[in-house]
Amino acid sequence: MQLEFQCQKCEESFSMDVSDIQSDPVLRCPGCGTRAPDEQVEAVVSGLEEVFAALAPLRRKFSASVEVNSEDMPPPYDEAPAVSRKAALLDEEDSEDEEGEDEEEEEVAELE
Repeated sequence: MQLEFQCQKCEESFSMDVSDIQSDPVLRCPGCGTRAPDEQVEAVVSGLEEVFAALAPLRRKFSASVEVNSEDMPPPYDEAPAVSRKAALLDEEDSEDEEGEDEEEEEVAELE
């Protein structure tokens, strides 16, 4: 059974076998190296194992197919994940300008 992924960073599509993720819960984009946190991958593996266990008894009477597209999740899972953006780092030039302003203020205070 294959799981299909598309990296949100570089948009590369790739697939992984469920048994590979179960034995080594690492999810990494082959294009840019972006990696999902281990605990998130382990939670997905655990959830899949629960789905498989629930479907197993149904196999005697029904054939089942499951497809999940993360863009079409049912409520309450359909909300966009909250992503906290890091504040932009000041470049060297900006930080030097601020230091220069501080020094000028100190010089003016000393003259008064």
